[in-house]
Amino acid sequence: MSPQRVIGAQKDQTAAWQQNAASVTLPQLDGSAACPRPNNIGTVYVQHEYQALGEEQLALWSAAGEAAASPHQAQADEASTAAAATEFLLTESEGQVRHAHTDHQHAVRTLSHHVKRSAGAKLRYWLGMPVLWFGDTGGVWAAAVMNGDVIYIALFLALASGMAGVCSGLAGAELRTIRLARARQQARDQLSEDEKRYHQLFAGTGGGAGILKLIGLLSLAVVGLIAFGVGTLRASVDGQAAGLTFGMLAAATALASGLLSYSAADDVADLLDALAKRVRRVEARHLQLASSSPLRLRAAGQAVAQSIEKEYALRGQAAAEHMEALAWHIQVRNPAVLGHGFPTGEQGGVIGRRPRRGGAA
Repeated sequence: MSPQRVIGAQKDQTAAWQQNAASVTLPQLDGSAACPRPNNIGTVYVQHEYQALGEEQLALWSAAGEAAASPHQAQADEASTAAAATEFLLTESEGQVRHAHTDHQHAVRTLSHHVKRSAGAKLRYWLGMPVLWFGDTGGVWAAAVMNGDVIYIALFLALASGMAGVCSGLAGAELRTIRLARARQQARDQLSEDEKRYHQLFAGTGGGAGILKLIGLLSLAVVGLIAFGVGTLRASVDGQAAGLTFGMLAAATALASGLLSYSAADDVADLLDALAKRVRRVEARHLQLASSSPLRLRAAGQAVAQSIEKEYALRGQAAAEHMEALAWHIQVRNPAVLGHGFPTGEQGGVIGRRPRRGGAA
């Protein structure tokens, strides 16, 4: 039976009991103006009847509440296993968030004064590199198409040429990193306890000068080859002057990428950025776990089930109180048998299902 039908049936039954209580009449004795309840009368049968009816109301409404709440409780139980697993992951994630914040704050406190990169250098790098790449690509692509190459093939070749020019400038980042490492270099015993945690940043360049020179020579070779290739291609299309101009522009683009990489390179700032990114990543994962469906479904199901059970428990209590009121009403309508009230000094007694407040059992 649905909860609405149960409530309607309970209301109809309560109205019937109220009507029945109004018609209950006990045999009358000789009337009196006002008389106390006779001492030789305890609890009359009708009081036991309405006490039982009140207990029945509590049980009926409790059962109705259980039936109405069961779908929501089933929903909560269904999600409980997944919710328990999510809570475990959430606990682990909480530790990761705490550790990530601690590591980031410690690094900022210890290393922030070693950051040499300007505030807008990183943004300038990420904006400038695509501009240089596509600018070099556009010059090569236009010349290749004008020279009669297939458009799509020319595009891929131009993209590769532009990327080569940009990559040739990455040696500038290595040069900057080595210069900063030399400026920070300290012996391990000269470092503070906090700085020893990042001792690799203060260890110097660690050699590798020969490799760096080789990379630099290769970068210059790439710059020269790109400049020569672009210049030759444009010269075949637009003449020697145009070829020389575009070759110089291609070389300038490659060299500019090196300068841009040099200005943005800072290994300490990169470390702080990586730790800050880690904080954002673990925070996002923690929030995602906290708002996951199993937790929300279980919490919603339990909250609705508890609310319904509480509502029906209160309705049952109210119905039981109503039964008690009807029992009192019967006594009010029969003063000739039960008197008009309790004797002086006795404020109450057992009426309905429990002793009255302040009265004797």
